[in-house]
Amino acid sequence: MSDNDEHGRGALNAAVDATIIAVRRMFYVLGTDIDRSEGPIEFTFHDGSTLLLDAGLDGEELRIGVAPWRDPFEPLVDPVNIEYVAASGKYTAFDVTDEDPYVVLTGARVEAVSVISLADGRPRAATLYLTGGMVKVETVADELLVTLA
Repeated sequence: MSDNDEHGRGALNAAVDATIIAVRRMFYVLGTDIDRSEGPIEFTFHDGSTLLLDAGLDGEELRIGVAPWRDPFEPLVDPVNIEYVAASGKYTAFDVTDEDPYVVLTGARVEAVSVISLADGRPRAATLYLTGGMVKVETVADELLVTLA
């Protein structure tokens, strides 16, 4: 998922000076239950670029990507996948641009970014410093936690 530079850090650096125009979160949905406590976050910027932050497959690394999130189950036509999703659920994208607390991010400019690394140099957490606030994203035990301040 990361772009081809040092663990996707170039994607973070490219976001500096960009203005957020939309935010999506991917929340886990099982039936009618939606777990909004964790999940990937995606920013769309004024120039059309995208920054996607997600927990890595190992549960420790912060994956940094530039392509919009794509639902791996769509289109949901395979009977095995239909049965799996009905029984186990799946991540689903939600446009949260106009929802609290994300609504304050619209129009904010990314002024700087910082990364906290694992011992092997891969990213574990990142903070986007915005005009009027910040967004901290960190991988904790297979989950991506997002904090707005």
